Amino acid sequence: MPSLSLHHPLLRFPLLLAVLAFAVWTAKTGIAGVYSFQANSYLELWQHQRHLNSNYAPSAQQYEQVQQQHQQILSLIPYNGDYWTAYADMQFWYLANTPNITPATQQQLKKNILSAYETAIKQRPTWPYAYMSFAIIKARFGDIDDDFKSALQKANHLGTWEAEVIHPTLELGLALWPQLDATTQQVVANAVERSLTWKVSAAQNQKERIFALSLVGAYQKQAAICALMSSQGQKAAKMCS
Repeated sequence: MPSLSLHHPLLRFPLLLAVLAFAVWTAKTGIAGVYSFQANSYLELWQHQRHLNSNYAPSAQQYEQVQQQHQQILSLIPYNGDYWTAYADMQFWYLANTPNITPATQQQLKKNILSAYETAIKQRPTWPYAYMSFAIIKARFGDIDDDFKSALQKANHLGTWEAEVIHPTLELGLALWPQLDATTQQVVANAVERSLTWKVSAAQNQKERIFALSLVGAYQKQAAICALMSSQGQKAAKMCS
């Protein structure tokens, strides 16, 4: 059977479709990037204005404009987890810093924020930071439920040695200790132990040690943490006698 030339119609048509698909994808990505830059710039401006004036809050019209930009971004690139978390972060900032929002609007914003984080997790189910961000936002809402505990556990499973996972685990876990079940308390204790036994560099090891022990001491959880750590962790802690 004779080979087909690249000029043959049977090959040119699929190649043309591939080129067109790539061009469309590139255009969508570029436009979404521009919209994302604009939306992030608005949020940074809001934060700057808030820093200058503690009573500053964006108007409903300004919020609606930025919200529409985020929705345009997600309509173009719905599979980017970072775009979903950026959308959630913008809505949370607006909710936390805008007075006189009606209870119905507050509930809708909360629903939108949690949904955006859940979508980000679905986009990258092996990304520990997505679970950690979800746990943090749940804690900010006061929702210390099974979803919060599961997210905290999953983040530590996937990001065992990530500082961006360990640090908020200690901050949240020790502060919320009485509300955690035994499994999640063990996750927090394990994070303390990892901080105490981390082998990175002398300076970093000392920094992690101080961070962990300071929090444990601040919340007076020495006995509870020591009871859940291994003998290696207890030895490293030097507080488990």
